[in-house]
Amino acid sequence: MRLLILLLWLLSQPLLAAETREIELSSGETVPLSVFAAQGGDRLLLWLPSEFGLSPRQQATAEALAARGVTVWLPDLHAAWFLAPGRYSLNGVPPQAIAELLARAAEQGRKVFVMAPGRSVGLALRALRRYQQSGRDTAAIRGLIAIGPRLFRRTPQGGEATEFLPIIDASNLPIFILQPRNAGGFWGVREVIERLQAGGAPVFVRVLPGVRDAFNRREDTTPAEEETTRRLPAMVLEAMRQLDPLGGLPARAVPLAGEDAAPEAAKGGSLLRPRTPPEAAPPLRLPGLDGRTIDLSDARGKVVLVNFWATWCPPCVEEIPSLQRLYRARRDQGLEILAVEVGESPEQVRAFLADKPVDFPRAAGFRRQGPRRLGRACLPHHLRPGSPPPHPLRRLRRLRVGRAGGNGDAGSVVGRAWSARIEDGSLNRLRGIALDAPSRDSADLCYESLRLCAVLRPRPQARRLRTARSPAVGEPD
Repeated sequence: MRLLILLLWLLSQPLLAAETREIELSSGETVPLSVFAAQGGDRLLLWLPSEFGLSPRQQATAEALAARGVTVWLPDLHAAWFLAPGRYSLNGVPPQAIAELLARAAEQGRKVFVMAPGRSVGLALRALRRYQQSGRDTAAIRGLIAIGPRLFRRTPQGGEATEFLPIIDASNLPIFILQPRNAGGFWGVREVIERLQAGGAPVFVRVLPGVRDAFNRREDTTPAEEETTRRLPAMVLEAMRQLDPLGGLPARAVPLAGEDAAPEAAKGGSLLRPRTPPEAAPPLRLPGLDGRTIDLSDARGKVVLVNFWATWCPPCVEEIPSLQRLYRARRDQGLEILAVEVGESPEQVRAFLADKPVDFPRAAGFRRQGPRRLGRACLPHHLRPGSPPPHPLRRLRRLRVGRAGGNGDAGSVVGRAWSARIEDGSLNRLRGIALDAPSRDSADLCYESLRLCAVLRPRPQARRLRTARSPAVGEPD
């Protein structure tokens, strides 16, 4: 009898399995679409894929949203345009095509929200602007949910200024940002918000503690990322509640300065390249893990490699052994290494390093004062300050070396550069070099998010920033 009751109950539940459809665009392309149809409800979510394609892990989130009255469309853009998943792959998708998908979604008679991750956010913004210019009913499009937006024209390398996509200044629709805390993009999110707001976009932001970029699509998930993925449907619903009262997409688009550009791959593939002019060494005073305060000014007269890293950054952790080898090989020649962990407490860092033998000084507490004083931050990032004593080790008065990005063997690369200069007695020729992450698969561990050099600004006044609050997720940092 109980089995019969259970069977009847299951049959009475709405079927949430995805329906496969195809939408033929006016340009001739056919877009495969997975539709998770809600029974009732008045909202539709057009969820654009990442540049790495759709993930099976997105299905559970789509099903949960459909069960709560939100129909979900998952278009397979890579299949439609025969694109291989990977960085910048969605540059092959015309924004006009996404604008047409938006029009088809609006024809369903529901309030349409767009959700996009990473670089797909730029594609979504460019498509939304084209939709505004089409003369269609803009009120049907209620807003954009951006997960870890990456709106760079190209990913900044060591020491480079940040250049954003032009669309960031020409977007005026309501936007809700879900920003992973353990991601390089976290350090630049305030500038992103300020640029969007300057263009007329109402912006909400929620920082997601303890998770990395692509937390809901990764295979190597942590318990915190699994939990945040489980809560993602509730966060999406909260974002919709915040965006909906703002009236949707404005009828008139903001003027676009310059060309409507897509993101580009960073130029330059060499590990070492000139960086000029050198920057004056900023003050840096942090609590050491051994209980003593570490003051960078105490190291004047020495060559100091300052390594900014994070426990959640795979290349940062991978390169710890090579930095240790470099320190043991060169400390008798005047090298000092200071490892500064970003974002965690000293207790957490000590526990993390318990099984990793490291001799050089280590500090934590970089979250509050470090980024603002340095002005720029990359993970992993290395700076070398000093002052010039006699030959053979001509120390460096200013920050001469900047390295952004992880290749897992920073010690070997820096050590080779050191040896090449020491052997001919000309370390002073290190007039300012930057070390870029090479193009290799190991960098994919971070989906390139850890190779940011984002300009960090002082915290804006609270009134300038709309912060969404939901007890299910926790307060942002």
